[in-house]
Amino acid sequence: MDVHQLRVFMAVYKNRSFSRAAEELGLSQPTVSEHIMSLEEELGKRLFDRLGRSIIPTSEADILFPKAEEVVEEIERIPSYLETDRSRISGTIEIGASTIPGTYLMPPLIKTFVGKYPDVSFRVIIGDSSEITDMVLRHDLTCGIVGSKRNGDDRLSYRPFREDEIILVAGSEQSLGKEIRLDELTNIPFVIREEGSGTRKAIEDALQKVGFEPGNLRVVAMFGSTDAVKESLLQGLGISFLSRLSVKEELRRGSLREIRVKGLKIRRRFYFLTHSRRTLPVQTERFMRFAVGKGG
Repeated sequence: MDVHQLRVFMAVYKNRSFSRAAEELGLSQPTVSEHIMSLEEELGKRLFDRLGRSIIPTSEADILFPKAEEVVEEIERIPSYLETDRSRISGTIEIGASTIPGTYLMPPLIKTFVGKYPDVSFRVIIGDSSEITDMVLRHDLTCGIVGSKRNGDDRLSYRPFREDEIILVAGSEQSLGKEIRLDELTNIPFVIREEGSGTRKAIEDALQKVGFEPGNLRVVAMFGSTDAVKESLLQGLGISFLSRLSVKEELRRGSLREIRVKGLKIRRRFYFLTHSRRTLPVQTERFMRFAVGKGG
């Protein structure tokens, strides 16, 4: 068994396809099949069930995959271990981020970090908190930034990053006062984010804590992005709870305005999310420590 066989196995496992794995690795499909068959013979275990054009990993493959990842990642880190100048950080940092931190917090952090470590580049994947969490659990990402925790899963490790405030926002032409009562929320058209959004979960949790059932909101539209929600408010479609970070410029220009709700304050934290059984690449760990220091 060698590290190349493990890389081939990992590609097949993640892609659920010999042909897609071959394309990813730049190998021919017969070569990929040969490596898998050789590995299966050496282990004495079947790793994939071949069902026509599709393949399904066996329980043995499910056990092998995280172990193979650990071995390959450790081997890939050997050059960095041997570097005499440990202050030299290089390579690509891949991070998943939910909408708010990915859009409003990551760009200035990246600018400062790249200024300090010019040999680093970033690939940021934007999704809602639920999607980013799933990607970390599937090992598609080693690190993410999310706005809500998925409790009860010891595979997930959270590191507090930064606080955020969620406020009620309306278009400048909405005929509402500067402050409303909690019970008045049921009479106003609402625009909300999709299920899985960390912002939406924080809002629902906060409303329930003060005795208001989120299902009583008169929802007229649901959108999969903060920008779409903001545009709907500018068009006068309704009102919405949004991160203060996301409407900072609109509030400054006066195109949107904040409405206070008596007895309601919504604050939440953003977290760096990692898999508890994964070791982060050196450059990713360095960026995480840098960002936590800046955001704390």
